[in-house]
Amino acid sequence: MMAKSSRGRPAKPGTVYEFDFYYRFIPGEDPPELETLLESIIQANGRKRRDILRAALLGGAQQAGETADRAEDSDIAGLFEEMFDEF
Repeated sequence: MMAKSSRGRPAKPGTVYEFDFYYRFIPGEDPPELETLLESIIQANGRKRRDILRAALLGGAQQAGETADRAEDSDIAGLFEEMFDEF
């Protein structure tokens, strides 16, 4: 039996993550694409913001996995794989 929300609707599956932090963009250290992404997140609302964050997180997880696959040191590759097994 699914739990119901306070409005009486069935609760959606999954875990809700709330982000409440600051990120300082550092010109010259951070790539300009990151600034563009951060600005997009700030300007978006609701589902669009969630979709941007989801795409960025999935892309980062994929890139980390590809890096692990190319890593020469199998210990480092194993560490990356363990870190991202849940994705």
